[in-house]
Amino acid sequence: MCVWATREMKEGIKKVREFRKHSDDAYYFNWQLKISPDLQQPFIPTHDNMRNLELHKNQPVNQLAANLRRAFSGIVAGNVKEEGICAIEKFGHFELHGDYEIMHPVDELLESFARPPTC
Repeated sequence: MCVWATREMKEGIKKVREFRKHSDDAYYFNWQLKISPDLQQPFIPTHDNMRNLELHKNQPVNQLAANLRRAFSGIVAGNVKEEGICAIEKFGHFELHGDYEIMHPVDELLESFARPPTC
């Protein structure tokens, strides 16, 4: 890890400790963290659910982040989990639709996983 990153982490940890001490919160868990109920529901990566994910910038950033998490969860399920693999074999690949600025980097990332490693 570079020296700059180490310094940033140490400073960040110091600020978190000070905040938690000031707010009388525990050091081991962020009790003030609030997670919206829709993010606590499991995402079932069906073909319809994957196709209907909203992957565009015209939404609150936290909702976009949640939908990207769902998309990657579905990608993993389609490649690793038995249910997902069977669904892909039966109905074809999952479809994702969204803004180019979002989907292009996602596509590049996924393509990099499929490339053979270089030494």
